[in-house]
Amino acid sequence: MRSANPRDYYHPQDKKALEALKQIPGFSALMKAFMKVFNENMIHGMNMSNKIRITDRQLPRLYKLLPPICEKLGIQEPEFYLEMDPVANAYTFGDSIISITVTSGLVDLMNDEEIQVVLAHECGHIACHHVLYHTMARTVLSAGSSIPGVELLTTALQFALFHWERCSEFSCDRAAAIYMENPEPVARVMSLLASGSQKISSEIDMALYMEQAREYQHLLDRSNWDKALQYLALMNQSHPFLSVRAAEINDWCKTKNYSDIIDFIHEKKGGDRCHGCGAQIQEDWMFCKQCGTKIR
Repeated sequence: MRSANPRDYYHPQDKKALEALKQIPGFSALMKAFMKVFNENMIHGMNMSNKIRITDRQLPRLYKLLPPICEKLGIQEPEFYLEMDPVANAYTFGDSIISITVTSGLVDLMNDEEIQVVLAHECGHIACHHVLYHTMARTVLSAGSSIPGVELLTTALQFALFHWERCSEFSCDRAAAIYMENPEPVARVMSLLASGSQKISSEIDMALYMEQAREYQHLLDRSNWDKALQYLALMNQSHPFLSVRAAEINDWCKTKNYSDIIDFIHEKKGGDRCHGCGAQIQEDWMFCKQCGTKIR
């Protein structure tokens, strides 16, 4: 089995929002200010002192879910923690010391397959190199003026950070669907997070749930004012746009892009083929000699 390449599933809205964020005046200064106060060792120490580190010897049932995901998505294994919080949540933090944390509420709510979806989503953030920007966004948006240098955070930067953070979720939902090789468990996790009940979630009509997402999109399309109001309303939610994301991943998994990625993962290394034209490629090729597509 081969690893998926994030360039093949990176969502265009994610890319566009990040590029727009970097172009906003003050972003570079904010990033520099954040890096001056960002202390990875402090975060690592807090993880080790306040959470339970999950390993092959500590909570091995949970731990064994992680390594196959890392292998399939082509990333190094991050540190893995459990924290006490009745709210179902998971998040990834760090830069060189990257960690994934799941809450007790999430573990209690979900079965192993659903936890795999969540872990694959978080590993998608690592594969797509989101983690440092996510760490900055969550820190400065939540802590605000208590961080030196965050007075540089203008309203435009705040909205751009928020918008990119939301768009980045689409890329990572794709990573989860690639690992599961099926959009259904990914969409089901969205409905589970929305309902908060394993029992109720099993009774939800997923087709109607995704139709709900399309009605929501019509609401956003009515005016920029309606869109702005929705963003303001959802700024502090840890799992926004769940129905929209369920419909989005269901639609994407019907595309040739998705099927090509799954085929590539299962193709033997001796049969490498170009993503652009399908021609068989040689090990020493940097670009396809048939169509010019970059290979490595």
